[in-house]
Amino acid sequence: MKKVNLNELAALQLVFEFISVPELLTATMNDFSKGTSIKDKENADLCYKALESFLK
Repeated sequence: MKKVNLNELAALQLVFEFISVPELLTATMNDFSKGTSIKDKENADLCYKALESFLK
């Protein structure tokens, strides 16, 4: 698991005050799916799987 520093935690905390996790993952998935690299497609798939597995 990637370690998150304090600045990243503060940024996430601010975002989560206004945007729900499902909304954020959906927007992120949609943005990654527009990319052309294999990594973009893998990231989009990961967001989809997180939504389906944990937030349905």
